[in-house]
Amino acid sequence: MKAKFWVFEGMDGAGKSTQAGLLFEKLSAEGRNPLHVREPGTTVLGESLRKMLLDADREDWHQRSEALLFFAARNELLRQQIGPALQAGHDVICDRFTPSTFAYQAKDSSDFDFIAGIHQLVVADIAQPDGVIIFDCKPETSYQRVCDGTEQDGFESRGIEFQRKVRENYHQFYQRFSDITLVIDCEERNIDDIHDQVAQWVDDKRND
Repeated sequence: MKAKFWVFEGMDGAGKSTQAGLLFEKLSAEGRNPLHVREPGTTVLGESLRKMLLDADREDWHQRSEALLFFAARNELLRQQIGPALQAGHDVICDRFTPSTFAYQAKDSSDFDFIAGIHQLVVADIAQPDGVIIFDCKPETSYQRVCDGTEQDGFESRGIEFQRKVRENYHQFYQRFSDITLVIDCEERNIDDIHDQVAQWVDDKRND
């Protein structure tokens, strides 16, 4: 069976990282020896970018400058980890990928087009996601969970309106790429119930 590339996305605090870990455990138990990576992170450049994002005052950064930084780290992750793993027959689970750039760095349709163009240059010739799962919750829930969390990335300082824009952008992403995207409402559901839905969808997509 051909190796698959799964991307976990969604609002901060919606539980995507927990669900990515659960799918990793499931695929490992099935003997698929999956690779589990995160953005930004995993590579030296990615971890350096993560530290910079945590430490920097980014209020005056242009959204396209942020997007280009994420794509630089993404290029390293693709070439060092994701691409080789897929070629070796290992499924890949990625905690955030290009959909996050659409969600967090796009202010309007021109930004969507800009990000899509960079994606084609950086990503298309190496690996395209087979499935994207967006974990959705209310902006108010997301904002509160992020502010209560132990690791904050600076985005929470942009306020509740920013979280609303992120959610709107995720829904626009789904409208553009609904053939490979699943949106899960995580507002009132328990972890096991959500995992069951993820696992069933992944199994169905693997058999397409």
